Amino acid sequence: MKKEKDSDLVVLKEYYSDAEAYIDKGVLETNGIPCAINNEIMSSVYPITVTSLGSIRLLVFYRDLDAAKLLLNL
Repeated sequence: MKKEKDSDLVVLKEYYSDAEAYIDKGVLETNGIPCAINNEIMSSVYPITVTSLGSIRLLVFYRDLDAAKLLLNL
């Protein structure tokens, strides 16, 4: 099993709506947690899919994972 490094990007949460993903991204960034959205193009191409192919992923650094979970109540 791989042990994550502090600088590794990890998936915090998956979304099927880009609006929800960007709201949470804004909350994290406002509170000083850098993050990125991954796979937003696939979700716009296949907007009704519920598979992992169409999900949008919110990524954070492993070192920020616990703080991000607290902020988003995960």
